[in-house]
This record gives sequence, C-alpha cells and structure tokens, in this order.
Amino acid sequence: MRQDNTSALSGLASFAKLQDVLAARRNEGCAVAKMTFEAFEVELGQAVRGLENELKAADLARYDVDADVVMVDGQEWRKCLAQQPKTYLSASGPITVARNLYRPAAGGKCICPLELRAGIIGGLYTPVLARQVAYLMGHMASDETSQVFTELGLSGPSSSSCDRLPKLLSAVWERHRVPWEGALRQQEVVTAEAAVVAVSLDGVMVPDKDAQRSAKATREAAKQQGLSKQCSGPAGYREAYKGRFFENEMI
Repeated sequence: MRQDNTSALSGLASFAKLQDVLAARRNEGCAVAKMTFEAFEVELGQAVRGLENELKAADLARYDVDADVVMVDGQEWRKCLAQQPKTYLSASGPITVARNLYRPAAGGKCICPLELRAGIIGGLYTPVLARQVAYLMGHMASDETSQVFTELGLSGPSSSSCDRLPKLLSAVWERHRVPWEGALRQQEVVTAEAAVVAVSLDGVMVPDKDAQRSAKATREAAKQQGLSKQCSGPAGYREAYKGRFFENEMI
C-alpha cells in the first residue's frame, strides 16, 4: 500500500510557496504567467530547492542529541548550549538547524553531536556538497568553483569556503595516507592486454591564489622603487603537473 506524503508536505511554508508558483503560472493575469520559460525555470528551481532545503533541515535535526551528558571516546561531555541555530551548506542551498553543544567536564572546545552523527564536514558542509566542491576544486580555482554553484542557482559556497575545504580534507588524508593509499591500490586493475605502462608529466601554468597575493605584493614593492617590469613569467601563476598512462600491446 502506497503512503500519501502530501499531508506531511502541506504544513511546510516552502511547499505552499511552490504551490503558489504553479497556480500563478496557470493564471494568465499574474506576473508569473507572463514570464518567459527561462525566467519560469529559474523561479521554479528556487521554489523546489526551497522545499528541498526545508525537508533536509527537518531530517538533519533528527541527528541531534538532547541529553545533559554524553560520552565520546570514553570522555564525559556536558551540555553547554541548547538549541543554538546553525546554518549549514547543502547541495541544494543553505539549511538552518537548531542543535545542542557539549563541552568536556574539565573544560575545553565544544563538540556538536549532530555534526558528528550526520557527517558534516568542517562544521559547514553536508557530505554531498563537500564531495561536489572537492571534485570541482580538483579541476578549477576556488573563484570558478564558487561561480559554478552561482550559475546553478545555489546560494553558497563562497570562494573562501571552497578554498578552505581541500586543506581540511588534505589534513585528514595525510593522517591516514598509508592505509588509504593501500586501499586505493587494491582497486587498481591492469588489463591483461597491457604490455607496457608509461608515465609522462606535462607542465602547465595555472593561477594560484597564494601566488597571486605574493605577486601583487611584489608589484606594489616594485612601484614604490620606481620599477614597473616583473622578473619573468606570468604573475601569480605556478607550474602544475599531470600524469598520463599509456597501454601498448606491441613490445
């Protein structure tokens, strides 16, 4: 027997907004009805993502813990702040949830059970969005990564947030490098037809935020000394390398 979830959605403000948009589209006298299809596509996407965000916020709240004391790794943590709202970034946009915070009995930095249980990355990203940002940051700079989400109609993450995430993930990776690299190697398969595997490295100049900041400081210093020429190469760029693998059946 199929379960009807319409009644559960009817109490959500975002669902009511979505219904209003659809009703207005059918009313020839409304501004929404006069929109171009492109404009309506944007309007509809925002309404659907609003509903998605409200549903996500309700589900994320289920991961919170409401107790005076919790035990984490054998250590006692006591509730220090109750129902503190926090906005997280998800793959559909920002979601705000009230959660409880806990501090060690002996004092120290707080933890959030909701974030630990739900797998929130860096105290900000939901797991899906963190994976998306990490993937994009492997192909483009932080400014461009942020612009991708803007083009998709999503609010956030910012360029600085995109820039911080790989550094957070890298620190965790380095702590587990040996076993994780071993696990990755176990997944690699060399086809039976492969007789030779060759590796080449091609250098390419790519923009780098830290290098651009350093180059800007160098240019300002040169201007103060009455100089205008940069030493060599494009300012703010560094050389990156890419590996290539080739299979050769003839040997």
